[in-house]
Amino acid sequence: MKFLLFLSISLFFVNTVKAQCNSALNDVNVQGVCTKIKTYKSDEITKTPVLVVALHGDSPFNNPSYQYEFANQIALHSINTVSVGMLRPGYTDHLKRTSDGVRGETVGDNYDESRIHQIAKAIQKLKVYHNSDKVILAGHSGGSAITAKLIALYPRLINHAFIVSCPCNIPQWRADMYKSSHYEGFKKSLATISPIELIDNVANEIGITLFVGKDDKVTKPYLSNEYFAALKKAGKKVDYHVIDGDHRLFLNQTILNSVVDVVNDYNKPSQPDS
Repeated sequence: MKFLLFLSISLFFVNTVKAQCNSALNDVNVQGVCTKIKTYKSDEITKTPVLVVALHGDSPFNNPSYQYEFANQIALHSINTVSVGMLRPGYTDHLKRTSDGVRGETVGDNYDESRIHQIAKAIQKLKVYHNSDKVILAGHSGGSAITAKLIALYPRLINHAFIVSCPCNIPQWRADMYKSSHYEGFKKSLATISPIELIDNVANEIGITLFVGKDDKVTKPYLSNEYFAALKKAGKKVDYHVIDGDHRLFLNQTILNSVVDVVNDYNKPSQPDS
């Protein structure tokens, strides 16, 4: 009898957890791992929409939600687009929803392969679910480090990456942050690989657009400049923009317009061979 009661309680718990991660527009469930999202769609949708995914930064002092507004703005100004704001592993958003995983200390420790794997698998599932031929990934700050590493570790998943305010040389960025904050967490030893070390794994076909604010004191422009130069030297398809602004740059209209331009290019009818 006790066993049956235990089994009933266990099944109830499992079903409750599943029920909390079964909304295709708000959750991505990959083998029981739940990643929270918010989905926005443009007015016109075909059978093969462009998929845009936005990742927030480390947000050490608040619950990040600006990735949702980014996704919303892209959908509002595009056609044939499914635009998704994704909540990184272990984070809680303004709606008190939490993605599975461990948030970490936000000192460069949460750009590791396990978290990237969770995000990549969620994007893969979204791509299949929405039947998307083209996928754009846009990341800000820590989310841009994840984006830059993801396109190297999963070189065929993303068609265009927007990398905004990137700590693409993680040890150097951590040294900068320790110097400015004196927080001991940035001084601790950390075994990690930087995006700039993975450039050879990035597919030559992928489009890459870098943005950084000229007054950014968190991810200083030289970090993006160094990454851009290395990409360019490796023959990757990249462009780089230093624009007015500081670190809080993700919702800058110039960046939003640039993403919409790529979406529009993907939606242009293909020209027949002459």
